[in-house]
Amino acid sequence: MKMKEAYEKLQESFMQFEGEESWKEYLRFSARFHEYSLNNTALIYVQNPDARYVKGYRAWQKLGRQVKKGEKAIKIFAPVSQKVKDKDGEESWSVSGFRVINVFDLAQTEGNDDELPLIVTGLKSDMDYSNLLKKILEGIDISVSFDDMSYAQHGKYAIKEKHILFNSRNNPLHSLKTLFHELAHHFHLDACKEKRNKLSMDMEEFVAESSAYLVCAQLAIDTGAYSIPYLKSWLDDFKAFQDMRRDIEKTTKKILALIPQEAFEDQKFIQEVI
Repeated sequence: MKMKEAYEKLQESFMQFEGEESWKEYLRFSARFHEYSLNNTALIYVQNPDARYVKGYRAWQKLGRQVKKGEKAIKIFAPVSQKVKDKDGEESWSVSGFRVINVFDLAQTEGNDDELPLIVTGLKSDMDYSNLLKKILEGIDISVSFDDMSYAQHGKYAIKEKHILFNSRNNPLHSLKTLFHELAHHFHLDACKEKRNKLSMDMEEFVAESSAYLVCAQLAIDTGAYSIPYLKSWLDDFKAFQDMRRDIEKTTKKILALIPQEAFEDQKFIQEVI
């Protein structure tokens, strides 16, 4: 796929995306529970600063997961509703108070991952991308490491150390997409040293994920199911594409230069076993 075609597909998908319930639910937590009340946000953070995706005990069971024995519940407030009648006798629900309920973070559970949102599980494929991932890692001058990070954290880039950390839970495909995302941070931040303090986090994430999407498209990998909702969660504004297109394209080209040419010419290369 040519770069122009990939970029047009990215823009079109961005414009057409209306959201999925699992993504909407997850995104409430990925931004530090921004749809929760201030009290509940503070309660969750104080009790479990690393919490990313919380549900009640039985809600986890319905998803095929079980809270681990001995895990301590996170206590939050939930509204209590009751029916009330107006002066015309019409009934409606009204919040009459609050009660304390127990919820648990995903990391406190074990079991089936099949029903988890894509942003938690990461991209999946029947193809083995281990060889391509290894080849690119061998050719970059940035240090990398793998560690057991919490669910939904697939990787991160340390600016001062110029170091990429991967979640060891990732499969090779998602590690590959994460590598492109973190490399985009590296190249973009390095190119914007003078105006780095003017770059907001949403702008940075938008450039990084857009670049990762475009690089993957050149390798015939469609990351739209993951990338489009991710982009929407940071900047739900089509104008962002126009404002940052130049940065995205420059960053994308730098990443593409690191990929062995045979990866573009022969898909069998991707499926080789180390």
